[in-house]
Amino acid sequence: MEEFEQQYPQKPILIKRKSNGHISITVLSMVIFAITFSLILDDYYLIAILLGVLLFHELGHFLMMKIFNYEELNMLFIPFMGAMVSGKKNEYSQIESSLMIIAGPLPGIILGASLILYGWIQPTSFSIQLGAMLIFLNVMNLIPIDPLDGGQLMRVLFFNNYEFAQLIFNVISSLAIAGAGLYFDSWLLIIFGLLLGFRIKNKHKLYLIRKDMKDDNIVYESNYDDISNRTYAKIKRIIIEHTPVLEDIKEYNEEEKYNQIVAKQVEGVLFPPTKKDASVFFKIFMLVLWAGGIFLSFYALMAIDFNTLVHAFQNR
Repeated sequence: MEEFEQQYPQKPILIKRKSNGHISITVLSMVIFAITFSLILDDYYLIAILLGVLLFHELGHFLMMKIFNYEELNMLFIPFMGAMVSGKKNEYSQIESSLMIIAGPLPGIILGASLILYGWIQPTSFSIQLGAMLIFLNVMNLIPIDPLDGGQLMRVLFFNNYEFAQLIFNVISSLAIAGAGLYFDSWLLIIFGLLLGFRIKNKHKLYLIRKDMKDDNIVYESNYDDISNRTYAKIKRIIIEHTPVLEDIKEYNEEEKYNQIVAKQVEGVLFPPTKKDASVFFKIFMLVLWAGGIFLSFYALMAIDFNTLVHAFQNR
């Protein structure tokens, strides 16, 4: 086997730049987020509440990632899109990933429902405003379409064919959100749906590459450092077939720089191994939490008079 492996050139050593997020980057992204929103929404009070709700949501994801030893954690606020926390692991787990995902929306829904019910018993506009925003943004995230938390949760628990599931989720997400934007006459939703649509081309390309890898008996659930020179060479060939521009790039870059570009492309089509450790009981438990979050949201909103809700936002 070693002699056979030597027939292939040594794969490049991938230069990895760790990008552990700094709090200053998060704060800067929050400032840019607020300034951008202020250009179309002349209500700094509402923008402040929105930032607080998003921060609370993302801190849930962030803390669970910390507990499960994710690396290169970053939290960013993206104008008109929301916020996100990113991180990496050499091996993922269905259980850990599911708990990390649900830790974003569920605490916000519980807090939001508590604030709304408190504001109903002891009428205070602020508690109803904050509770309504917490519920609205977090229950929206439980909708089972990608890239929302609900869609990611369903993918992690029930879809082994990641690339095909992601492609289908992106198509459904783009059409659903853009359609909702047309129905509610919301240009923000329409733009968000179109932005998701731009991802479909890349997801489709990834699907085709991984399909060819599967046909060639290449296991793509692996880390870059663990693949052999032979596997690297085969993946490189498939990527170049689907990305002809790489040949043009080769002509205008030094060999070492070109090798790094290709190596990053190879790493990009790999998916770190995921431990299938979620039992049927655990999957049912997560579905109960997911459905419970949705039920609690509607219960809290239905428990108070609609006019009370409207009055809370009109009187500040």
